[in-house]
Amino acid sequence: MIARLVLVSMLAGAPLGAETPARGPALAAASNLSQGWQPEALAAAERLGVGHLRDGMEWRRVEPVAGLRDFRDPRVRYPDALARAGIGATVVLNWGNPAHDDGATPHSDAGLAAFGAYAGALVLRFPGIDALEIGNEFNGVNFVRGPLQEMAPLDRARAYVPLLRAAARAAREARPGVRILGGATHSIAAGYLWAVLDAGGAEWMDALAIHPYTTPAEQFRRQVAVLRRHPAAADLPIEITEFGSPDPDTAADHFLRNYCQMALAGVVRAAWYPLNRRGDGLVPLYGEGGQATSAGQAWRLIAARMEGRAVRDAAPGRFSYGCRFGADTLVLWGERREVAVTPGTVVLDARGAPSAPPHALDPEAPLVFVADDVEAAVSPARVSRLADSLHQFAFPAGAELRAGDDGFARFARRDGVEHPLVTLPGQERRGVPWFPYRGNPDLGRVRLTHDSLLPGGRRGHETEIVHRWIAPENGPVRVTARFAVAARSADGIAVRLTLNGASVARGAGHDPIRFDTVLDLSAGDRIELAAGPNGNADGDVTRYRIVLQRP
Repeated sequence: MIARLVLVSMLAGAPLGAETPARGPALAAASNLSQGWQPEALAAAERLGVGHLRDGMEWRRVEPVAGLRDFRDPRVRYPDALARAGIGATVVLNWGNPAHDDGATPHSDAGLAAFGAYAGALVLRFPGIDALEIGNEFNGVNFVRGPLQEMAPLDRARAYVPLLRAAARAAREARPGVRILGGATHSIAAGYLWAVLDAGGAEWMDALAIHPYTTPAEQFRRQVAVLRRHPAAADLPIEITEFGSPDPDTAADHFLRNYCQMALAGVVRAAWYPLNRRGDGLVPLYGEGGQATSAGQAWRLIAARMEGRAVRDAAPGRFSYGCRFGADTLVLWGERREVAVTPGTVVLDARGAPSAPPHALDPEAPLVFVADDVEAAVSPARVSRLADSLHQFAFPAGAELRAGDDGFARFARRDGVEHPLVTLPGQERRGVPWFPYRGNPDLGRVRLTHDSLLPGGRRGHETEIVHRWIAPENGPVRVTARFAVAARSADGIAVRLTLNGASVARGAGHDPIRFDTVLDLSAGDRIELAAGPNGNADGDVTRYRIVLQRP
């Protein structure tokens, strides 16, 4: 099993051809005009300068009786109003229709044909519709009904393709040039999307539609790179048709950090969710009185200085992140360090407000620097950090223990034998993360992500997750680490810190385990942190972070 997965990963991971320069994605927002006409929402969108909205359409309102379509309902006619306002539209086609397949997600030949005819009629009636998104978070069960809802995820992925094909074929015949967005996943569920592509889905879509709610901005590019290991995904455009934040205090930071990483990953459009308050706790672009929220303020900043502009990676080192848009705008964040700027350089926060000196990078709050030659105007200080399990997490191409520029070798160990933790795509089976992670099918559910791990086995035959670092030179190194097992763990975890195999520290149980010690090392010395079950692995999902730095 492990050999087959490694071979597939290596074959699929061939380098891409010549890349076109990346640009800041086109901005969009998710509205709900299809749930009731809201002139104030449209007015607020126009004030913010929103040029594209993603909304839905209820099939049953268009076709209350099989074969008879009626476009007079105000909740159906909203694309006309968007067209008059010069706002483009992506329309999501998701729910079934009681007139077909008893209201279930279309699955019969007749139901699929009717769904396709509906898609074709829609784009013909509303020329302002730029794109159709087929399905909504189809890899879950919340937006699927009937037989498809009961399917295992990969079976549903395969059943999705006939639905996609029916809509795409009819829409393209009715109006050549209309864009079709497919995949329609919650999270970067590469395993699920690979199944869609294996079933021929790429032929029937112009871009993948993804909602990366489970992926931090800093991991976005790494996970998209795994998705693109499938040959059919290598050059397929990606649209982020939903992303958002529940915290009004940090929504602007979340928006800007994600926008930067999406730009570097080649995303062509990014839609903030939601435009207006929905009651689901996510921060809208505008609030009471039509005023811009923190997310709306970030929107304005991004639209003014980043949208559509050439972008390149401007991260100042391994533990920071950054984007340069054009020659004059630089976005930076990362582990804390001071930043010096030349006189006349404008420094803003994610809301576009001036940031007072002294300036310093922050792991969560990006800064925006504006100057004619901006990279020459900004000088971050050096860092003492040597390795970081969060920032350097990487996905191996094969069975190697140390992937890419990761500071650590990461692997599993059982009965003294080291086992690779290979790249697994996410949602390739039940009970695993919906995003790329590392694991080993021969070791059951043992897994590792950028910030969590799950050991395995039982007492006497534990399967530990090991992080190993080799000292490149002589000198003292400070090791700080934290492991926090989930409350549902049956008996907690056990963690060992060793130097060249000799015990330095250990901890066990349910309480968080912390290490903070300075070790005097010689070049070639081996530090290991090994986390395993404290008896059994039931519920042992553990949040972790390991940092090595000069004291």
